[in-house]
Amino acid sequence: MPKLSTIHPFLFAIFPIMLLYSQNIHLLPIEEIIIPTLLVVGLGTISWIILNYFLRNVLKAGLIISLFLVTFFSYGHVYNILDDVSFIGFDIGRHIFLLIPFFIVLVLGIIYLLKTKRKLNNLSSVVNVISVTAVLVIAVNVGVDISQENYFGSQKLGIEEKFLGVGASKQPFLEIFSPPNENKYTASNVSIIKSDMPDIYYIILDEYGSNHALKKFFDYDNLQFLSYLKEKGFLVVSPSYTNYPTTVQSLGSSLNMDYINYLSEEAGIDSKNYHLLNDVLSRNKVMEILQTNQYNVINMGALWGPNNEFQNVNANLCEFKEFNRDSLMRELQHITMLGYFQEKLVEQGRRDRVLCVFDELPTLNQKFSSPKFVFAHIMLPHAPYIFGPNGENVNPGISLDDKPWDPKKAHIDQLKFANKKIRILVDTLLSQNNNSIMIIQGDTGSAFSGDWDNPSEDLIIERMSNLNAIYFPNGNYEAFSEYITPVNSFRIIFNEFFDANYTLLEDKMYWSTGSKPYAHKDVSNLLLEDNEI
Repeated sequence: MPKLSTIHPFLFAIFPIMLLYSQNIHLLPIEEIIIPTLLVVGLGTISWIILNYFLRNVLKAGLIISLFLVTFFSYGHVYNILDDVSFIGFDIGRHIFLLIPFFIVLVLGIIYLLKTKRKLNNLSSVVNVISVTAVLVIAVNVGVDISQENYFGSQKLGIEEKFLGVGASKQPFLEIFSPPNENKYTASNVSIIKSDMPDIYYIILDEYGSNHALKKFFDYDNLQFLSYLKEKGFLVVSPSYTNYPTTVQSLGSSLNMDYINYLSEEAGIDSKNYHLLNDVLSRNKVMEILQTNQYNVINMGALWGPNNEFQNVNANLCEFKEFNRDSLMRELQHITMLGYFQEKLVEQGRRDRVLCVFDELPTLNQKFSSPKFVFAHIMLPHAPYIFGPNGENVNPGISLDDKPWDPKKAHIDQLKFANKKIRILVDTLLSQNNNSIMIIQGDTGSAFSGDWDNPSEDLIIERMSNLNAIYFPNGNYEAFSEYITPVNSFRIIFNEFFDANYTLLEDKMYWSTGSKPYAHKDVSNLLLEDNEI
């Protein structure tokens, strides 16, 4: 039996799990660490016992296990650092270039430990100290986050207690999260039932930028596709901007028909807790209002909220939950030397999800009665870059034309594929029912131009510039201003088609970083000046 004084194998077994949890403490419930910990520690302990039985040397057995754990679980971190790094035309961040040296180091290290005649007491003690230090550093970081109640499901905020069920408030969701202004309402007092209610399609193309941004940052003119949309009767907003720089913020705003800045007062501008943002999106006002008013609400390809679902939907299609939920086990697999195989499974899952949405959307009229609201989240042209311009299967890092891999070109190729599929989809939907409303929108633009936490003006412009195209069957777009933003989309729809009387909000654009999603900075002037408005 291994001696307790040799503790580094146990600590190196739990270290990668603790590290991942500490990096995502605001996204993952603590229960996520249980199964990975039991699995890795259990397999490590069994392997150590078996090795010690054959080697009759507890120190060698322990060092071999620790070497394996460190090599196996550090691989993904090195891969992430070197991802997209090129050297004399070669993308050195590809698995084919990294797996071989990692495997060589592991094998040579094991051979040395097996053959050496030296006593390994000192080495084992040093490794003990390193492992203890590493785990203590992570434990302190986790402890600080917990002491500051900056973790998933924190009870620090009264609003979160009400919302997450802690304290069991009876206050309705829409009352809790509506900002204090004249537009506060609940679904129960919004009546839109009419005899000819149109179907509504809200199609989100992830990271699809405006034509201004595509020309400026990619040297690509998307005019042909935009002209097609205009010929079909769409209003293509230009210049066009998203209200926020991340998906959960952008959609949380557009589907609640309001800015989400008021959440900063509740969560605190330094909070990293995305749970609140996910829940606001999960229980959004638009879906609740429409479902309350006899709409079939259909979600396609999207997962939101603590249970990976929208609250007010009648059907979920093309979800592929196993590839989309925030899972520590999935992330743990990704950082190992087996990450290549897990990555390929995820890529294929992404392909299947994208194609599923395009295949299923035209069939909804046969499967669901009208009126219906369809929310379709399509992960194009967002990475990973797995489609060529005509839908070819692409392995990220390997270009179709044998030229050096260019992520920007891959982004445009994937955008071209999205254009082809959207053309077919629009033609089909309009031929089936030209009385439908359609919004084809980028949640955000792309983000190639710099450091997210220290953004350049170019990064802000690139990220905040999105596609925004709207189709009204009556062709009346008088309510749309020159650069109307997504926060007003459904206010206009409800006013125009359901006799509502919502006040249009002033169009504003706000920047925040991934580490501080509630610290909003108004960048409206920067964006408008870039378009000389």
